[in-house]
Amino acid sequence: MTKEFIRLNIALKPPEFFAEKAIELSRELGRQFDSHFILDGAEYFPHITVYSPEFPADNLENILAAVKNIAIKTNKLTLRGDQFEAEQGFAGVKFELTDKIKKLHENIVALLNPLREDHIREKYEAPDYKMKFSPEKIDNIKKYGSASVMELYNPHLTIIRLINEEQANKVAKNLKWEIPEFEASELGIYKMGDHGTCKELVEKFELI
Repeated sequence: MTKEFIRLNIALKPPEFFAEKAIELSRELGRQFDSHFILDGAEYFPHITVYSPEFPADNLENILAAVKNIAIKTNKLTLRGDQFEAEQGFAGVKFELTDKIKKLHENIVALLNPLREDHIREKYEAPDYKMKFSPEKIDNIKKYGSASVMELYNPHLTIIRLINEEQANKVAKNLKWEIPEFEASELGIYKMGDHGTCKELVEKFELI
C-alpha cells in the first residue's frame, strides 16, 4: 500500500486589513508582469510561514493537536517590516526576526519535525529540480524537510512569484510596504500548492 503524504504550512495569519493590502498589491503586480500566482484570499492565501514540510497524511490529527497546544500558550505577536526582498522570483515583505517569533518557530519545528518521520519531498531529490539551494539549506532539508528553518528562518510574506527573476529583483528594490507593523493573533494550518502557496485552510487557532 502506497503511503500518502501531505504538504502543510503552519503559518501566522495576517489580520484582514493587512491581507487585503497584500492581495491588492499582488493583483497590481500581476497585471504588470507574468507570474506563477496572484494572491486572492480564496485559493492563494496571504501568510507568514512558520514551518512548511511534507508529512505522512495519517499524522494530520497529531499535527493539529501539537499546533493547538502551542497556540494556546503563545501570546499575540507583533510583526515589523516595510522592506521588500526577492529571491528566485519570489517578492515579498521581510519582517524583523524577534525573539518571540524565533521562539514560536523553534517550538513548532521541535514538535512537528518528528511527525515527518524523516520524510523528504520527492521533488527535492529529483535531478531536474530547478530551485537552487545553498549547502546550509540542503542540510536543513535533510534534517527538517524544509530549507529556510532554524538559523536560516526568515519571517516574510510573499506577495507574488514572477516568472522573470530580474523583474522580481527590480520590483523588490522599488517598492516599500505601507503597513510597517501589525499584530498577528492567529496560527493557521494550510494545505499547500505549487510555489509555496497556501491553497486551503485546514484549521486555525487563536493566540492568547
